[in-house]
Amino acid sequence: MSFETAKNLLQNHKLTAVGTLRSNKACLPPQFKVRREEKSSIFGFQKDITIVSYIPKPRKCVHMMSSLHHDDEVDPESGTQRKPSIITFYNMTKSGVDVVDKLSRTYDVSRNSKRWSLTLFFSLLNHANINSFIVHMFNNEIKRKKSNIRKNFIKRLGLSLLEDHIRKRKDNPHVPQDIRRRVHQILNEEVPGPPRKQPRSCFRNKDRKTLNACFKCNVAICKEHANLICQNCTNLDNKWSR
Repeated sequence: MSFETAKNLLQNHKLTAVGTLRSNKACLPPQFKVRREEKSSIFGFQKDITIVSYIPKPRKCVHMMSSLHHDDEVDPESGTQRKPSIITFYNMTKSGVDVVDKLSRTYDVSRNSKRWSLTLFFSLLNHANINSFIVHMFNNEIKRKKSNIRKNFIKRLGLSLLEDHIRKRKDNPHVPQDIRRRVHQILNEEVPGPPRKQPRSCFRNKDRKTLNACFKCNVAICKEHANLICQNCTNLDNKWSR
């Protein structure tokens, strides 16, 4: 969490926040980074925001920021650990963050990227996926008994987001026919048959279309210019033609 974020949440949205603070942040005074004795704490106050530096063990320093706490209280229940109340409050309420992180890792959509904007987009997708699943279960009064219920929901959600795009590709004549046939199968639609062709033996002014073709030369042919032949004669003809 950053100082600017905590200030913006408090002033513009009336929301208090408690979170960890990285040691390389500019808002952190140099005195908070100096080595101190174990279990010691240093507090800093600026109007509505408090920061604290705590040493839980040697060579480890924890920095926290809070817009909810405004004193240097140490939690008496922490005993010899002498933890500040800001840290104990954070540990008590961060379980929701851990659950979200676990759910995000289970079905993570993110990929390795050096672009911070893309990394942020992947994180938004993970959180949107979790929120939509919660709303879906609440609206449909679903009790999570099966282990694969979220997996099936994500699959249906992904296909529903792709449906408009694949429907456009289904009607695109430049897309290969085998891909369009596969799209029809995904959408559970009847696969269209092959296009009708103009018979070569007919005049153009008749404008005939047919699906029939010669079994030898594969030329389109209408019933008027086709001759019927039984299976036995066909086999006999093939035998003598070898």
